This record gives sequence, C-alpha cells and structure tokens, in this order.
Amino acid sequence: MFYITSKLLAFLSKPIIWIFILLISTLIFKKYGKKLLVSSLVIFYIFTNSFIADSCARLWEIPRHNPTITYDIGIVLGGIADFDTLTKAHNFNKHADRLMDAEQLYRQGKIKKIMLSGGNGVLFNNGYVEANGMRDHLIKNKIPTDDIIIENTSRNTKENAFNSAQILNHQFPDASILLITSAQHMRRAQYCFEKANIKTKAFPTDCTNSYPNYGIEYLLLPRADTITKWETLIHEWIGYVVYRMKF
Repeated sequence: MFYITSKLLAFLSKPIIWIFILLISTLIFKKYGKKLLVSSLVIFYIFTNSFIADSCARLWEIPRHNPTITYDIGIVLGGIADFDTLTKAHNFNKHADRLMDAEQLYRQGKIKKIMLSGGNGVLFNNGYVEANGMRDHLIKNKIPTDDIIIENTSRNTKENAFNSAQILNHQFPDASILLITSAQHMRRAQYCFEKANIKTKAFPTDCTNSYPNYGIEYLLLPRADTITKWETLIHEWIGYVVYRMKF
C-alpha cells in the first residue's frame, strides 16, 4: 500500500500537473477564469526559472567531498536507467553519475567493493532488474565480479536501505560504507539507511553547480528543462517528509 501511495504522490507532485489542472480549471470555472489564468502564468514562470530552481537545490543538497580514506563498500542506489523492452537495453538517464562515480572511486582505491541496490521500481513490473543491469555494465568495464555485491529486490529508497542492511549485517557486519547517490536524493537516502541501522558517509553525485549564474537568460527567461529539476526536488521534499512521519 505504501509503495502504491508513494507512486501516486510522485505523480501529483509534478508542477506540470498543477499547471495543467489550473488551465483546465479556467475552462470549467469561467467566473474565476482570469484569476486562474494569472495563477497558471505565475506558477509556470516560477517553475521554469532556472535561477530559482538551482538556488533551492543548492540549499537542499549535501555538499560534495572527496573521500580521504578507503571505504570497504560503496553502495550505489538505482534509478539511473530506463529499460527499453524492445531492444532489452538499459538507457542511462541524468542520474547515471551514481554508477560512473562509483566506478571511478573503485579504480582510485577509495572503495574496495561496489554494492548495487535496485530491483524494479515501476508500478507495473516490466521484468527489468536494475542492479543486474548495473552489474553487467561494471563487468563489461573490467570490474571483478568478486568485488560486486547485488541487492536486486528493492523498489524504493526505503527498501534500498533495509534490504541492503540485511546483506550487510549478514556478510559485512563491520564494513565502512560510502553511500553513492544523487545530491538531491542524499538526505532521504541517508535517513533511510540510518533507520536501518547502517552508518554511512555521503558521496553526492550529479550535483547542482556550486556557484550561481547571473546571465540575463538564466535569471529571467523560462527554460523547459527547469520543470524537471523542480519535479525531482519536490519529489525529494515530499519523500523526506513522508519517511520522517512513517519511521
């Protein structure tokens, strides 16, 4: 039930849905049409302004750092690829830095093993198991199979943490852990691992630029890709609050 509810909340948290509902409302509630139209335009501008979005993202994200010690295990959370059911291929998305950075950290000797956490997170299971797909990618890039740990049953961040904890407590009870996930996702992810009694050090990936841009286009003009940034950020805020209330 929680899984289905979380998917519904994820859908309703999208600013594009809010704008669409407001625009439809202008046709239904014609008496308030002008006010609803103005509200739609204001919301559209706010959620397409990159300066506002990036400023909020920087406040939320965990700052990036370079590890100064070697960790026993680096845990990579899924959500980095979309699956093409016709070609049977996984297509990397904007969060692929999670896996790329983990591979670099391994080659640099900053982590001894890579744990891949992620099953199938879509509402209607299409048979794709993300951790297995990530493992195949690492093996093709010459990462030894013995240094890859698989957790392939989780569907969301909570299950990432608790399912990984079962493996870690059984096989690697005293391991030092580096948690590798997107900067905007890190607060929620670390909170879940904390509740699963797994102590982690954060390694954020795909971070927002640490410095602001003051170009006129960036400051004032709408940008379509900014709506996607807001979708991710609002999803994380809602998810964090829900998890705090649930645990």
